[in-house]
Amino acid sequence: MSALTEVPIVVPMVNHRPWWRGRPIKVVAVVAVMIIVYQALKLEYPWPTSLTFTSLSARLDEFQTWLIDQRTAEDTGLFFTIFNWFRLFLDNLVGWLNQFILWMTWVGTTVAGTLVVWRFGGRRAAVIIFGAFASFALLGLWQASMETLALMIASVGLALVIGVPIGIIAGRSDRFQRAINPVLDAMQIVPAFAYLMPVVLLFSIGYAAAVVSTIIYAIPPAVRITALGIRGVPINTVEASASMGATRRQMLSKVQLPLARRMLLLGVNQTILFALSMVVIAGLIGGGGLGAVVNTGLYTNPALALLAGVAIVIMAMTLDRVTEQIANRTDPTKRHLDDAGKKKLRTQSVGVLVAIAGTIGIAKLLGVSAVYPDVVGVKEQTVTIQETLLGKIQWVLDYVQDPTSWVFGITEPTGNSILTKLLLPIQGFLVESPWFATVAGLTLIAFIISGRRPAFTTFLMLSLIGVLGVWALAMDTLSQVLVATLFAVAIGVFLGIAAAESGTVSRILRPINDVLQTMPQLVYIIPFIYLMPVSVVPGIIAGVLYAFPVVIRLVERGLGDVAPETVEAADAFGATRMQILFKVKIPLAGDAIMLGVNQGLIMVLSVVVIGGLVGSGGLGYEVAQGLVRGQFGQGTIASVAILALGIALDRVTQGSRKARPANEM
Repeated sequence: MSALTEVPIVVPMVNHRPWWRGRPIKVVAVVAVMIIVYQALKLEYPWPTSLTFTSLSARLDEFQTWLIDQRTAEDTGLFFTIFNWFRLFLDNLVGWLNQFILWMTWVGTTVAGTLVVWRFGGRRAAVIIFGAFASFALLGLWQASMETLALMIASVGLALVIGVPIGIIAGRSDRFQRAINPVLDAMQIVPAFAYLMPVVLLFSIGYAAAVVSTIIYAIPPAVRITALGIRGVPINTVEASASMGATRRQMLSKVQLPLARRMLLLGVNQTILFALSMVVIAGLIGGGGLGAVVNTGLYTNPALALLAGVAIVIMAMTLDRVTEQIANRTDPTKRHLDDAGKKKLRTQSVGVLVAIAGTIGIAKLLGVSAVYPDVVGVKEQTVTIQETLLGKIQWVLDYVQDPTSWVFGITEPTGNSILTKLLLPIQGFLVESPWFATVAGLTLIAFIISGRRPAFTTFLMLSLIGVLGVWALAMDTLSQVLVATLFAVAIGVFLGIAAAESGTVSRILRPINDVLQTMPQLVYIIPFIYLMPVSVVPGIIAGVLYAFPVVIRLVERGLGDVAPETVEAADAFGATRMQILFKVKIPLAGDAIMLGVNQGLIMVLSVVVIGGLVGSGGLGYEVAQGLVRGQFGQGTIASVAILALGIALDRVTQGSRKARPANEM
């Protein structure tokens, strides 16, 4: 006989504070005081010259000149001998890879890429990669695409060589992971654009600078995901191997790495996407490839810049899908091979190598060119669609920029409204407010939202910006970031809630978010340069598009992670669906929503500063001008200020990063 036991529903105890004691009200109160001080003392207290390191720019220029003299001296010494060797190695590595790809001929490269991907990723992945190669050829951008691919191979390879071992150590040592976490956080907070000038200062313009800046930007995901994969191996599996006498080396090579293979390949996937974002921007510092086509086309041939942007998007989406397919297909937890299966795969590998070698040999005998030709035959028949596409793109650009078109009738007033109703008032408030009021206000907001230590870091970063002598420029950049974040968070939170409440909305948004999060940062700005006549607006709109997908995903995940028991308890007490959403789910998902705001801010900053390339002002413009005019001191100072601003914004919106009581929400 069994007894029926009633299990009581546990309702979470929520001790509600009065609404006027919540953190949002405290933040509003701080902002209100800042506005009052601004109205009373505006333009009277700019950052004082006495607190500015005015000679820093000149000293950095002198340091850069000294570096060049030391690198080119007859007796360079041990340090600069090693330094020059490393720089020359990186330059040659990219050059060798590019020459090898061209030596294979365009036919050999296409066949090699397709067969290798087919061997490890399957038929669908092979079709995707073949389509990408065909696109580069038909777009007339084969050589630039292969140069970008060579730079990618070098950068990703070195990033993985450095990042994976560090990730393995972090995955096996809690102390080491705690030690490197702050460094990885800083590397991921800093916008990619901020890496350019310091790297150029050390390595000069060329492939080496492009590779180094890309490695720095791409290492964090390699380290973090590798560590996550190692830690994700079931502990009972590790303990079982230890009980059978396996050494630490054997456990790593025979247990942990094989079982973490899928996560390791996901790390490769993310490292590739991060690297591609940076490689495109690195076209500014001699990286060449599609990034160089975009950067030069922005000023001389807008249609070609857009076409190169399309090629970049194709490359990004192809690499994302192909590496994902390879990760799924080679996952040992899903695919168990016997001896016959392993022998079949080895035979396929040999067949692929023979087919690639044979194709290259035949192509060489037939005199196939290294680069896909634009014209063939005696009559020089065109075999690309570049000219046709350029003509159509230029027609569209002319139309949208025509003051009589209906598109211009929408974009021009929209851009002006964003500028006059939002950007200029916020810009005036931040730039003209007394510096001490802004520093104190932002520090206090960081303390209210995130705590004492983030507030102290915020104070140090804001003070550093002032000491560098770029306070007004940083506040200009901050105003653009705040406007873009306002839109990104509003869109992201609304759609995130809709996706969490509706499976249909979630399925519709998922592929859109995938595409937007795959595209490199620079690509977002290109179309809006021509759609929005106001120069400062393209960076803002591009920042919104780049940031809102991550806000959607974090909000959707936060609401979805609310315990079902809590929702069921509220429903049992008669709460409506809207009451459950606003009184239960959203308060309990507050950390996820705050994390969405935090990540949205950082992602907006990374795109807004790139807007300096098209005259949006602020710190990004200083970096761009430093690169164009060779003013390395000026550009480096702006880069360091961007770094400081990114860290400050991260700390202001960091939140507690842990579950908080509902009464604090």
